[in-house]
Amino acid sequence: MPTVDPDDHELFDAARAGDRGAVERLIERYQPRLHAYVRLRLGDRVRAREASMDVVQSVCRELLAAAPAFEFRGEERFRDWLFTSALNKIRDKQRFHGREKRDVGREAEIDDDLPRVASYLTPSVDAIGRETAEALAASLAELDEEHREVITLARIVQLPHAVIAESMGRSEAAVRQLLVRALLALSQALKRRGVALE
Repeated sequence: MPTVDPDDHELFDAARAGDRGAVERLIERYQPRLHAYVRLRLGDRVRAREASMDVVQSVCRELLAAAPAFEFRGEERFRDWLFTSALNKIRDKQRFHGREKRDVGREAEIDDDLPRVASYLTPSVDAIGRETAEALAASLAELDEEHREVITLARIVQLPHAVIAESMGRSEAAVRQLLVRALLALSQALKRRGVALE
C-alpha cells in the first residue's frame, strides 16, 4: 500500500478544505498508476484509435473540473474516486468505438511503454520484458470483467479490501475470495502463454 508521508497531512487537509491546487497535486501523484490502469483496461479496439495517455489527460481534466464538488474523505477514497472516474471514461470510449465501423486493422496500435505499465501488476518484478508484458496484458484482457476489476483495484490502485468491497458492492470476505480466484485465473492464462510470475 502507498505510504503516507508526514508532509502529506497538510496536503490532505488542504484537499479536505477544497483547495483545487491540493487536489491537482494528488491527481498528479497518481498519474503513473492511472496511466497503467487505463492502458491495461482500455481494450485493443480503443487503444488502436486513442493513446492511453490522451484518455488519462481527459480523465484528469474532467476530475479537475469536478474538484470543487468533490468531498475529500481520505486518500483511499480519493483513489477510489480517481480510478472509478477512469473506468467510467474507459467504458464510454469502449461504447463509442464499439459503434464505429472503421477498419481497426488499418490503424496502428500506439505503444504505451507496456513493460513499465505491466510491472504495476507484479510488485515482485522490478522490470519485465516486452514479451512478458504483452502476455500479462493479453492474459488480463482474457479475464472476465469482475476479475479484471478486482486485480486492477488491488494491484494497480492498491485499494484496501474494504474500499474495494464498497466500490464493487460486495462484502470484504467476498472480495478476498474473488481476488484469489482472479489471480489464479490470471496465473493460468499466463501459463498457457508460457509465462510464470511469482
